[in-house]
Amino acid sequence: MYHLGLQPDDYLHECYHIETYKKAYLFPMQPINGPHDWEKTGIEPMLPTIERKIPGSPKKNRKMAKDESKKMKPDHLSRKCLIMTCT
Repeated sequence: MYHLGLQPDDYLHECYHIETYKKAYLFPMQPINGPHDWEKTGIEPMLPTIERKIPGSPKKNRKMAKDESKKMKPDHLSRKCLIMTCT
């Protein structure tokens, strides 16, 4: 744009101008009352959405209790406390 002699401000929407920003925040925002002051409508509050399993996501392992130990496969060897010797 500069090498053609064009001004970028001519192609910029006015909502991005500094003057528009200053006009938007000219008046201070007034605080609102807390939830205890809100008017009761009689409508039940909204519940959170139900968490569904997303298709294709990996399965998660079951959470084990503190007293439950991790069970290893019989053919799987642990590297913990393994003493190796060369013959």
